[in-house]
Amino acid sequence: MESFIAQLKQRQVFKVATIYAVSAWPLIQIADLSVPALGLPDSVMTLLLQIFIAGFPICLIFAWLFNITSKGIVRATSVDEPSAEPQANIKTTVSVAGSLVLVTLATLGTQFAVDDKSQPIAAITTPVTTPAPTYPLLAADESKESIAVLPFIPFSNDKEDEYFADGMVEELLNLLARIPELQVAARTSSFAYKGVTNKTIPQIGRELGVNTILEGSIRKNDTTNKIRVTAQLIKVSTGEHLWSETYDREYRDVFQIQDDIASAVVKKMELTLLGSDGEETQFVAQTNNVDAMVAFGKAQQELSHRTAASLTKALALFKEAIRLDPNYARAYVGVADANNLLPLYGTLSMTEGQANAREAIDNALAIDSQLGEAYAAQGLMLAETDNKKAEESFKQAIALNPSYAMAYMWYASVLKGTSDAQTIQKMYEKAFELDPKSPVAAYNVAWQHFLAGDEDKAMALFSDIIANDPYYPAAYNLVGMILSKQGRIDQAMDMFKRTLSIDAVNKGAIGGLLMASMDMGDLDGAWRWFEYAERRDDLFKASDMNFMKARYYAIKGDRDQAVAHLEKISFDDIEYGKGYFAEGEKAYYLENYAGVISAYGPIFQEAKGEKFYHAADGQAPLHLAYAYQQLNQPDKATEVLNAVEQRLLKDKKRHANNPEFYYKMAMVKSLQHKKDDVFYYMQGAINVGWIKVWEAELEPIFRDFGKETQFVQMMGGIKARLATMRTQLEASEDEFMLAENDTL
Repeated sequence: MESFIAQLKQRQVFKVATIYAVSAWPLIQIADLSVPALGLPDSVMTLLLQIFIAGFPICLIFAWLFNITSKGIVRATSVDEPSAEPQANIKTTVSVAGSLVLVTLATLGTQFAVDDKSQPIAAITTPVTTPAPTYPLLAADESKESIAVLPFIPFSNDKEDEYFADGMVEELLNLLARIPELQVAARTSSFAYKGVTNKTIPQIGRELGVNTILEGSIRKNDTTNKIRVTAQLIKVSTGEHLWSETYDREYRDVFQIQDDIASAVVKKMELTLLGSDGEETQFVAQTNNVDAMVAFGKAQQELSHRTAASLTKALALFKEAIRLDPNYARAYVGVADANNLLPLYGTLSMTEGQANAREAIDNALAIDSQLGEAYAAQGLMLAETDNKKAEESFKQAIALNPSYAMAYMWYASVLKGTSDAQTIQKMYEKAFELDPKSPVAAYNVAWQHFLAGDEDKAMALFSDIIANDPYYPAAYNLVGMILSKQGRIDQAMDMFKRTLSIDAVNKGAIGGLLMASMDMGDLDGAWRWFEYAERRDDLFKASDMNFMKARYYAIKGDRDQAVAHLEKISFDDIEYGKGYFAEGEKAYYLENYAGVISAYGPIFQEAKGEKFYHAADGQAPLHLAYAYQQLNQPDKATEVLNAVEQRLLKDKKRHANNPEFYYKMAMVKSLQHKKDDVFYYMQGAINVGWIKVWEAELEPIFRDFGKETQFVQMMGGIKARLATMRTQLEASEDEFMLAENDTL
């Protein structure tokens, strides 16, 4: 050890280390003052610190290997080697200190030049390990000021500082959202840029569709027990700084600091953006407990995934936030949201979920009667039982918080029974505009495109969803539905299985696999999926399971079992229309045509709306027309057929690539006894992906065509294609089931 220390002294390693530290410290202090003054982003300080820290071991290595003498740089000598000339300490000092000064000046100059051109987002030390999302650029609403608040950067590795920084942004978002004149990008979208260093402020602003962006940093000095928060507001279109402020406070009460700074920032923004002095804006901190704030933030992240497991985690975290702070109103809203969503994505009963949600909403409103999110949760809860009251709640939510994306999205779901598709689409698009990085907001827009027959737009959004959240299961279900519609059943099943690898109790994926297996003619595979579903208690309603099993036995040729399962469906456990559908379909396949008319006739005469025309996959009105024909009531049959044909042809252009359009038209032409048209439309259906051979072979409407050579050849070609798919799927199916059995 003595020899090693002697070597360090001889090679002047200690001196170089001392010179480096003494030189670096004042330079850091100078830069700390210069960065805000020059209007540079806080990432400059991070970069300098990284350079100084990385340079320290490099200097020590060079000091060990080389020394500076009057003859230049020479190899350092050991203690037992005679030195040719004494070491030049002054030159060593000047060289080390001068290098640091040059590095500092070069960094400041470079960053100033870059900042002046493109205003890059403040960098943080965490590297980006996932590809950046490819969301389409959004146009900012010029009629309304809009802003996104990016995560503030903590200049330390202390997790508490990061939590404080995130809490600062959460509070700012909450306060800003209450300003009616200001549109605020949602937390989901803002926090999607946490850790992103390869995008400029204008790029981020265009992706989020906002006019301005607020970014900042937090730096704590443990020696002086002070904290410095720097915030700067940037105009997206030009990249210019609208204003920049630095706040220095004592670190005695972090929440008082948070409230003071949040209020000051919001007031400054109101003056700059909206032309008011901000005196009328009321600021109310949601919580004064850092642990509660952290639990709430984690819960929000889990809530966004929309899986049974993530929603259960979110619920536990929201409850933990309430335990830590019983007056945390937004945490009660989180409990309500989780309970509202778990019946849809998990196994919680609707009755229990609504009861829990109602209690949580009452608690939230008792604490803060002006909390828009609470009214949105109330609207979602009421959507299942009282659409009118639900609509009133959503209107109240939007009035109180016009920037809350979920209020628009859930409101759209309530409007489905009363408004046109265009109005509903606008509501979904508004939610997506406010929160373009939200998987569920993007999914709903994509789903509307799918329903409208625009599969390309739906698929484009799918790519964006998984780029932002590759673990969002509904995105894969969407693609599975599109592929199923196109007749690519094997690929669709792969997508549904991918969903189950993320969310093992996803009803959409299990239902998709059941239907796809049946469509493919793989009845053994379908039964395995029935067993998969039944191993998870209460995953499907009894009525839904009976519908699927009735279909299974019908395909299998077991008519008695099919009818038995239809008879198990009661009016109590299903929504309006399905009970009549069950009665009508049972009567149809039992050739009880008076029963078909009894079930379907009143609905056709009374409603003539979407529910009836889409019932039984759109076949209910056609079965009604067939029943009228069998009972020698041609005028009534013609009335129904004309109504169906008009509806189909009205949307012909929209459904040009929809196999169901051609298949339904073939049914219409069969009932009209137009043989050539039947084959024309059946071939059209096959050309765009129709593969449901079992359906055509069971359908009484096609009974007269079943033995026609052309019809048999059509069905034979599809059967050969399905057989190939079944063979290719066998290996992957076995692997999936083996993996599943290992986890049970």
